[in-house]
Amino acid sequence: MRVIGYCNNLVDSYQEESGFASSVGSFSDQHHHQINSIVQDEVVPIGSSPNFKSLLDLVEKDSAGYLIVIPDARHIGSDLESVARNVILVEKANSSFYCLNNDYPDVLQNALIHINAPGVSVSKSNNIKDGMQNRAMSGKSLGKPPFGYLTNESGEFTIAELEAVVVRQIFEMYVNQDMGLRKVVQFLNDSDIRTRRGKSWNIVTVRDILKNSSYIGTYQRFGLRLTRNHDSIINTDLFRAAQDKVRERRQYKGFPTLEPYLLSGLCQCGYCGNTMMGVTRKQNWRRQGGEKVRNKYRYYQCQSKSNQGTCGYHTWTTGKLEARILKMLTTMVKNGKLEESVSGQKGEVKLRLAAENRFTKVVSAEKRFVEFMKKTARGESVVGRLELYLQALDNAREQAFISCSPEKIAALIGSWNEQSFTGQQAFLNEYISLITVKDRSVKISL
Repeated sequence: MRVIGYCNNLVDSYQEESGFASSVGSFSDQHHHQINSIVQDEVVPIGSSPNFKSLLDLVEKDSAGYLIVIPDARHIGSDLESVARNVILVEKANSSFYCLNNDYPDVLQNALIHINAPGVSVSKSNNIKDGMQNRAMSGKSLGKPPFGYLTNESGEFTIAELEAVVVRQIFEMYVNQDMGLRKVVQFLNDSDIRTRRGKSWNIVTVRDILKNSSYIGTYQRFGLRLTRNHDSIINTDLFRAAQDKVRERRQYKGFPTLEPYLLSGLCQCGYCGNTMMGVTRKQNWRRQGGEKVRNKYRYYQCQSKSNQGTCGYHTWTTGKLEARILKMLTTMVKNGKLEESVSGQKGEVKLRLAAENRFTKVVSAEKRFVEFMKKTARGESVVGRLELYLQALDNAREQAFISCSPEKIAALIGSWNEQSFTGQQAFLNEYISLITVKDRSVKISL
């Protein structure tokens, strides 16, 4: 593999060029790599150096690939976001970063060690982490105990008998009765069995139970693993059989490009009150002449049906529902209701709340990105998927500063198809509070 060594002197890791060059040389000799070049930047803002940009240009133009060796992740970004963007760019060019750190050579893991997430106090974070690690060393509960357990005054796990019965039933149905996740969820909800919070079950909560090693008496936190830490609810053989089934049924698919849904977060099922989510389905079939045909369908569906099995199959295709919304908005422009909804003191409050909501979405998108970066660093996902979270963050930031004044409403609706997706969604989120969807009717709440 061809190696490029890169170091930025702004980060106090390698102050002497000879020291960095020697480290890259030793690494390359050890792994039988070929050194292409070694670049050491002067003290300039991370990522803005002409040398670093030239390095990225070289990598992008050469599809043969390079291994870019750096002291640590701080040399390619001053925050998690910039590190992730550079990692994605480099991986798209069939290249990768490698950190000269024996404990954390993976660049994403290294970034999480050396770079603090936005808004996190270093001192407070370290104090909390130290306290939690000390508690974890003794196998004590941190936060809420898993379903099936309680914690006593000493912080030790004790079995909650009624919940434990449900846990055993879930494993029994999934493993021995060969019921899939959806069927298990439907059985629990149809039997009026509720979660600890009194909510309906869904696929995610059941899957989390099946994968939680707490049920065989094992405690895991901060890389610490204590077996026989507490009384088990499930025997080890049944638990392992469940893990095998989860792996067998897991479908590994490619990660699609980001195709967000225009009405995302606005639609509510008119029958159960739950959110309507965007769903994409692909179908393949052959015509009578033998020709292969592929098509993709996108629609909005009540998520209670998929995740909880508690509602009917209520769906609208994206084109049909979005066209209906545009038609209704056009009518509201003509009768003045849309402009009226943002006029006067009540309208000012509505617009202010909409602006606050846009910035809240930015904060949420930042948190989701950081959490998914952690997940990717743990090897639970891939960099290609991480890019989708960065795109969602970019979209939220762009919408944060888009606002349509009342006098421009008619012009915007009149040129709707000429507007960007970001502009359309920003307008809908600013002027519409809720869209209630039934099989044959749609209601807009302003």
